[in-house]
Amino acid sequence: MNRTLTITTLGLLVAMSSSLAAQELKVPASAALDKKGMLEISGSGFKANEPVLLLFTTADGVTSEIGYALKPEPVADAKGNWNTQWSYGRFVKKKLVAAGDFTLSATDDDFNELAATKIKFQK
Repeated sequence: MNRTLTITTLGLLVAMSSSLAAQELKVPASAALDKKGMLEISGSGFKANEPVLLLFTTADGVTSEIGYALKPEPVADAKGNWNTQWSYGRFVKKKLVAAGDFTLSATDDDFNELAATKIKFQK
C-alpha cells in the first residue's frame, strides 16, 4: 500500500509541475500605426505540437481571432515554441486601433486563455 501511495503522489507532483509551466507571449515594445504594419509575435511554454489561436481586442472592445492575418499559422513545436508575423494594416485602415495599449491573447482551440500581453500602438 505504501509503495502505491508513493507512486501516485509522485505522478501527482509531476502533473502539477507540468501545469505550472507558464506560457509566454512576446511582442515588440511598440508597433507603428501603419497601414502596411507587420508585427513579430512569438510564444514559449505552450503544449507541444498544438495550434495556438491569437485574439486581439480592438478599440471598440470587440475581440477578434486574427488567424487569417498570420503567417505562418502558429503551432507550437516539440519544445512548445512558436512564432508568426501579423499583418495588422487592415486594423489600422478600419480605425480598429489607435495610439495606445491593446490586448493580445493566446488561447487553445477551446478559447481557453493561455497567455496575454499588451501591444502599444503609436504614431
